[in-house]
Amino acid sequence: MDVTNMTGAPGGGGSPIVIRGYNSLAVEKERITSDPLWIIDGVPMFSYTSELTGLNTIAEIDTKDIESIQILKDAASAAIYGSRAANGVIIVTTKKGHRNQAPTFTVNISQTWVTRPSLPDITTGNRERRHRMQAMENYRESVYDEETNMYRPVQSYEDSYKNNKNYNLFWNNGDGLDLPIVQDSLNKFYNNSTNLFDYYFRTGKVTDANIQISGGSNTIAYHVGLGYYSETGVLRNTGFNRVKLITNLFIKPSESVESNIRFYLARTGRNRAGKGHDAYNFSNDRSDLETIPDELLSTSTLMPGPGTKAFDETVRRFNEIKEKNESYRLRSSFDLAYTIVEGLKLKSSLAVDFSMQDQNIFIPSDLNTDLNSYSAGNNTIKMMWLNENLLSYNKIFADNHSVDLLLGLSFQGDIAKDKSGYGKGAPSNLIQYVTWSGNVYDTEKDLQLKDFNSSLERSTMVGMFGRVAYNYKQKYFLSVTLRRDASSKFGENTRWGTFPSYAIAYTFTEEPYMDWARDFLDFGKVRLSYGKSGKQFEYPYFAFGVLIVNNVPFHGNQTITPYWPDGLINPKLSWEETKQFDAGLDLEFFGNRLSFELDYYYRYTDKLLAQVTLPGDYNAYISQWQNAYAISNQGIELQIKADLVRSEKLHWDFSFNIARNWNRFEKSNNGMDFTNLASKHNLNIIGKPLNGIYVYNDQGYYNSQDEVPLYYVNGKRKYLSSLGNQIYTPGDRRIQDVDGNGQVATMVPLLEDRVYGGSPLPLAFGGIATTLKWKGIDVNLLFSYKLGRHVLNAGRGASVGTILRANTAEMMVPILADLDKVSFWQKPGDNTDFPINELENGKNNFATNLKSNVEKINYLKLKSISIGYMLPVFPKQSKHYARVFMSVENVFTITNSSSPDPESIDIVTGVDSNNNYPLATRYTLGLTLNL
Repeated sequence: MDVTNMTGAPGGGGSPIVIRGYNSLAVEKERITSDPLWIIDGVPMFSYTSELTGLNTIAEIDTKDIESIQILKDAASAAIYGSRAANGVIIVTTKKGHRNQAPTFTVNISQTWVTRPSLPDITTGNRERRHRMQAMENYRESVYDEETNMYRPVQSYEDSYKNNKNYNLFWNNGDGLDLPIVQDSLNKFYNNSTNLFDYYFRTGKVTDANIQISGGSNTIAYHVGLGYYSETGVLRNTGFNRVKLITNLFIKPSESVESNIRFYLARTGRNRAGKGHDAYNFSNDRSDLETIPDELLSTSTLMPGPGTKAFDETVRRFNEIKEKNESYRLRSSFDLAYTIVEGLKLKSSLAVDFSMQDQNIFIPSDLNTDLNSYSAGNNTIKMMWLNENLLSYNKIFADNHSVDLLLGLSFQGDIAKDKSGYGKGAPSNLIQYVTWSGNVYDTEKDLQLKDFNSSLERSTMVGMFGRVAYNYKQKYFLSVTLRRDASSKFGENTRWGTFPSYAIAYTFTEEPYMDWARDFLDFGKVRLSYGKSGKQFEYPYFAFGVLIVNNVPFHGNQTITPYWPDGLINPKLSWEETKQFDAGLDLEFFGNRLSFELDYYYRYTDKLLAQVTLPGDYNAYISQWQNAYAISNQGIELQIKADLVRSEKLHWDFSFNIARNWNRFEKSNNGMDFTNLASKHNLNIIGKPLNGIYVYNDQGYYNSQDEVPLYYVNGKRKYLSSLGNQIYTPGDRRIQDVDGNGQVATMVPLLEDRVYGGSPLPLAFGGIATTLKWKGIDVNLLFSYKLGRHVLNAGRGASVGTILRANTAEMMVPILADLDKVSFWQKPGDNTDFPINELENGKNNFATNLKSNVEKINYLKLKSISIGYMLPVFPKQSKHYARVFMSVENVFTITNSSSPDPESIDIVTGVDSNNNYPLATRYTLGLTLNL
């Protein structure tokens, strides 16, 4: 299982959990990272990152309520969950009381300090100005020379004037350049050295408090918990808070009847300060991966800093635009079980999972482009209800034969509602909600002042399942499971899916022929399983065709039209199917002090949902949703556990795990590769891992003009060029012209010269954990590591380059590198970090997607270290205790990566744009009382 924390945003997404490889094509925003199914106390839960508020719904769970976590990775163990278990299952059991337990009162309270994170290097002030000026002075355009019948660079100011081509941007063909931020260095307004990162980032704090009461009598057991969590983020104006209540009640009125009533309620709030602070764009392209504000990467360090009126005005949008995000989560279940006869039990349950995300936005009138205040409200509701009915039979015959039978019938319904609206032109900026009626249109300004939208989606699913398990003497195991599910999301003749699984196991150490190994081998088992599971997609109506309400009326009436981009009906649309084979070996040695668990798996996922472009022009539809693609994952997993010291006073254990996964894109509908929807820098290539990084193949620098390839274009001799007539000259990057057409194309969609640069998926990953207990002291360390991952360092090189813009002021962006530690080409033979410092106008010298920007990285991170001490305030025999603890998270990283924290690089795309919400070190001090 691969767990990656890509962002430090409080309560945000970007923490994918992937079990046995990636099998998502990122065509749906809630399925970008192949997330598994979460089961909490037997009930499936919504686990996603809200597109509206950016909340990771897993953050609604208080970890102090968790009793245990179980991971189901193979097809046989997850088969009973059928269509929902294609990516594995995480089973969470919350704490509960026990019958005849004396009342127990537990208090947990802690305070955390979050340090300022590691931030990119940055060059500020006059050093930035000189670097940009040098690039502009070195700028040369190309001109066609009729005498030589070839293109050449402009040689002088006279040559520039005669041919109307640039030679030194400040000359600008004799017209000069008006760029005060560079040229007016004596102006105090442009003579600063402002590091916005220093202003925007701060020390954060976390307060976490939790109380729990549990106990029970002969017929009732109860557990009640109340918790409060509040975090201020290291980025200004960010934070997260949560209040939750949990109740678990067990009732056994008689020997044959028992019931569970569970209730969980949480309210969370989030503050964001990321990308998109305007009335039309409040979210990122990747809602699961929060970013830092755009102005950090677009505002020159020459601009005034804190303490000036100009700076205060610059950050007004950041500080005065209000975005309030709230969520409400209700998860409740009730089950009733009746034991008909010994071993035969009938159980029925009803569960509800309700999730509401609410967002309110306010922009003051003087910060909005049309000088009207802007108030918006958005609300999304997701609700799932589930009814399951189980008949189980467990019996042991003749002390050796154990039989476990299960029959089940389930009904599930899902509802999704969205409401959104806005209002403009409040009479005062103090009115931040739309409290007035009417006034929907300003006829004088031809401006719409109000709008409202709503939607409703429904889907249902029915499941029938059964399982037979047989165990002989704890030596031979056999299990067969069959599940059939039907979903309303598919065509009428393709709704049903059949998902069988088979598992066998053999404990060979129970055999007499293993007597020779009794002194050192305690346990040995081999396991084999095969199973098939399915998955339905997020949207409920693709199979039936999609119609939309058109904004263009007909005779004053609203009209309905097909959704031409991808709304074509497809009655054959059906389940995505995953087939998985598993083989495992379990060994325990030396009195169970040393154990090994070795697994091999092969998983093939077929009929993956994708938008398929339709051929020809015989209809108006552009594409259609089809079951089109296939992905395979093959891997080996090894886990080693050891009790290094096991005595009455001292206990020291150690565990190590490593996983190697071979991911492969197997097929597409037309046998061709295609670009990943999550990033233009990624390509899915048949036969290679998903999301391959797609880059230009640069191979050093040209040292002379003779080294530049020469072509004939329309009878004219021309050196290799970018789009247009910008030819490559000494000091430029030597970029491979893959298709041999004489141009290195640099504009979407004409990127035909790119090559495969590696996979962002790691070759291997794992963790190391150790615990030391001595008397009342305990020490815990947790390491994680990744090996052989390719990433694209897209931020540093692009910021170092000075790129020609129509608005010349946009050429002055922060340089995310220490220019005193990097070098630029100046003369033939130079082996430098960057090419010649020349204004970029299409040559790709400072592009992001270059092979030289691809790094193959490894890292080892100490994720956490904690130390606890049992205070000697209670007798040793007492169940009561008082424990103080302190911990440090994100302690240090050993890596060959140039990124401040390689774990924060997008695991899907592998692109590091230096704009992720950074991870920080956290120091915690806490107290636990059990009374």
